[in-house]
Amino acid sequence: MPSDLSRGASRYGRIPFVYFYHEDVQDDAAFGLLDIEIAIQRRAPGSFQFEIYCIGDGYQSGQGSSDPQPLAIEFRAGDRTLARIEWSYPAVLNGHMDALSFSTAVEMSDADFEEIDNVVLPSVRAEVTIFLE
Repeated sequence: MPSDLSRGASRYGRIPFVYFYHEDVQDDAAFGLLDIEIAIQRRAPGSFQFEIYCIGDGYQSGQGSSDPQPLAIEFRAGDRTLARIEWSYPAVLNGHMDALSFSTAVEMSDADFEEIDNVVLPSVRAEVTIFLE
């Protein structure tokens, strides 16, 4: 990730995990996303492609989805947001570890691309089903 560096310059980052919790059960994660890899690649002047890959971690206390609100990914320069992508990831099933991926075109200027220095995943809500034993 990105899959072909000969296609253009890229910015790449990894986030080890993001977990989602049921509002009433803050000490036990319901589900998560593991080994998140995020990239944005310049394909031509003014043309960029975003890619995300992760493992849906349903080996927790429940399962979930992005039905209430997609996962947001923001490319930033300091505190300034340069581009924002929203991903309605598929259901993360209880008892599963499934590969998830998404790719889309991104609108931004060449100058903004050069300024990217961090990626932020703002807080979002997820649909959670808890499986109590």
